[in-house]
Amino acid sequence: MKAKIARTTLLTVICVLLGILIALQMKNVNADQVTDANLEELQAKLIDYAAKNAELSDRNAELYQYISLLEDDQASGSVQIDSILREKERAAIFAGLREVRNAGIEITVTVAEGAMIRDSVLRQFVNELRALGAQAISINSERLVATSEIRASGSVILINGNGYNRQAGFQIRAITDPTKDAFNLEYLDAVRKSVIHDPQFTGDGYQIQISPMPDVTIPALSEDSIAFKIDLLMPDNQE
Repeated sequence: MKAKIARTTLLTVICVLLGILIALQMKNVNADQVTDANLEELQAKLIDYAAKNAELSDRNAELYQYISLLEDDQASGSVQIDSILREKERAAIFAGLREVRNAGIEITVTVAEGAMIRDSVLRQFVNELRALGAQAISINSERLVATSEIRASGSVILINGNGYNRQAGFQIRAITDPTKDAFNLEYLDAVRKSVIHDPQFTGDGYQIQISPMPDVTIPALSEDSIAFKIDLLMPDNQE
């Protein structure tokens, strides 16, 4: 038993000594490998890595600057796009392609049974409303624009190509400046009286009501309407 322990102890000591010798040998080998040539090569690689790192840093800075410029351009472009869209919407409102609402005036026109409303009466009120500064006008469900017609044809009055029974009532609505209601209503009432007392309209039995409205909705002109035909219009691009 003691002999076995002695052999184990001796083997352990030999292994430790062998490990120490191997470590010392590797140290000497590593020291021998670091020659002047190898040291210069390592220094050259370090300098090269440092140069590449500086180059990457410069490139990174350039990319950040480019991203910043892109963000500025995008912000500027968004402002321009928003401005264009707002102007487009303003043009659509002006052209009558958007439903609009505000305070305004409502005029209801009816006639006696058997009589027919004359297109000239409707045109007269529309013209007077435009002269008073109305910014949007409709008759029944038709938005009136510059190309809208108000024309009698037999038993109907054509508005934007759509026919409305001349024996039924017509409702004219307009968006006007509410601060001028007093003058506008007085002026339109004078027009109403002139129509009612006009000798050529005596037998028609006109009933005309004019009322200020706190909230008036004017429908949009349909793009299918005859009043929205632009297929024959060619832009003049000459300077």
